[in-house]
Amino acid sequence: MIEVTNIYKEISLDIIDKLEKEDLDKISELMDKRQEILESISDTKLFKSILVENGIIEIDEKIYKLLKENIFKIKVEIKEHKKSKQANNSYVNFNKEKLNIFNKKV
Repeated sequence: MIEVTNIYKEISLDIIDKLEKEDLDKISELMDKRQEILESISDTKLFKSILVENGIIEIDEKIYKLLKENIFKIKVEIKEHKKSKQANNSYVNFNKEKLNIFNKKV
C-alpha cells in the first residue's frame, strides 16, 4: 500500500512540474494514471490516511491552483484570438464595401 501511495505522490509531483513548465500535453496521461490508482485501491480509508500523512492535500491544492491558472490563461488566449479574428473579418468586409461602390448603379 505504501508503494502505491508513493507512486501516486510521484505522479502528482510530476503533474505539478508539467503545469509549472506549461507542458500541458502530458497532463491528461498523468491524470489518467492517478485515476487508475484510485480505482484499483480496495482499502480507501487506509490509502487516504497514508496520503494525508505524506502531505498529498497540499500537493492536490497546488495542482488545483495551477490548473485553474492555466485554464484562465487559455481562456484569455481564446478571447484574444476571437477578437483578432473578428477585427480581421471587419477589416475585410469594410474593404469589400468600398470596392462595391464602383459596381453599384447610381
